[in-house]
Amino acid sequence: MIRSALFGFLALCLAGCGDDTEPAAPAPLDPAIAQALNDPLMTDPDLSSSNEGAAAITVQIDGPLPILPPRDQAVEDARAEARRLLGAGKPVSVPQASGQVPPLPNDREPADHLQALKTKTTCRAKLINSAIWAARLPPALPIYPRGATQAATGGDGSGCRVLAVIFTTPVPLDEVRAFYWHKAQGAGLAPVHRSAGEWAVVQGQDSAIAFDLRLRERGGETIAQLAVVTR
Repeated sequence: MIRSALFGFLALCLAGCGDDTEPAAPAPLDPAIAQALNDPLMTDPDLSSSNEGAAAITVQIDGPLPILPPRDQAVEDARAEARRLLGAGKPVSVPQASGQVPPLPNDREPADHLQALKTKTTCRAKLINSAIWAARLPPALPIYPRGATQAATGGDGSGCRVLAVIFTTPVPLDEVRAFYWHKAQGAGLAPVHRSAGEWAVVQGQDSAIAFDLRLRERGGETIAQLAVVTR
């Protein structure tokens, strides 16, 4: 009985599928869409110039089109801008490290770096994580030209400011260190060169600014961590 009922149900379903009503004719495709659907896929380099549908924006190239500027060019552009910021005169050489300072925690955040300056300020500020703080560094201690900000935090207190930024640059560590050394000297911040394990450290201060810069090389880039307090 159950099997008979099941067959009867299937028969009704099949009968419903056999409706003689003609389906509606599909709407005609836009000619441009039809051409795009019917064209061969451009996976073969030999076919890459056969589609002239966008000829107004196509160009002839002799080799692959780079997505980013070549690394060497990016380094030279950053160096040129650094020289412009330093102004006339050749940057002085950085002396050998004269001592050790405690390293930062391995899982550090930008805010952790500010602990290195806790004896340099009494500024009380609520920290806000935002890349905008990289643009609010004092003119004497900017992000190295064309550096890529990875993280930043900062806050304003009563007549004071605290900031910490992490950024990377393809420029070698020695050049980045010399840039900040020269900038700090020019601003009267009396820089000193230290070390903290595998990190190079530059510190300095005057009556209005104190800073702590950590540098290391990894994967062909220089990683920089800069903490600044102004008062």
